[in-house]
Amino acid sequence: MKLNLSQIFDGTIYKLDLDERLNIHTSGSSLDTERDIKIDKPVHIEGSIYATEDGVYLSSNLTYEYIENCARCLTEFSEEIETVLSAKITENANQQNEEDDDDEVIIDYDGRSEDFKIEEAIDMAILLSLPMKSVCGEECEGLCAQCGQNLNTGSCDCKNEDVDIRLEKLKDLFD
Repeated sequence: MKLNLSQIFDGTIYKLDLDERLNIHTSGSSLDTERDIKIDKPVHIEGSIYATEDGVYLSSNLTYEYIENCARCLTEFSEEIETVLSAKITENANQQNEEDDDDEVIIDYDGRSEDFKIEEAIDMAILLSLPMKSVCGEECEGLCAQCGQNLNTGSCDCKNEDVDIRLEKLKDLFD
């Protein structure tokens, strides 16, 4: 992202509004996870960068759409998610105070260039906002455990005779 934050750091302005679409992961490349998650469309970041007595901060909303396979039926689906990205922006991350909070997201800004490296913080916000188990819908029935038929598209002829071994003797009472 190309932004000149020198006016915020020198106190000329106190707030800079953002409304950008960033191509973080283009042409179907996957996020760096064990899951196969793709982000084809640009990530929309809307918010502001502002200066306070404590430093310069980023407060924004992220909107993105991801593509993944359903954990129940294995069909590919897409979903749009909105999340929040808050971070402290420092000119020299190597010289930060030891009293900074370990949980605070810190973005390093090189004051000499206009290159504002926000992509790593966006990746982290996306990874933290993803559901642990992605399903195409709450009504998804998944796959048949015996034949593998997608139960969303049709039923199968398999008989479910799974009986708890503790109750197996009770089954003989009904014969």
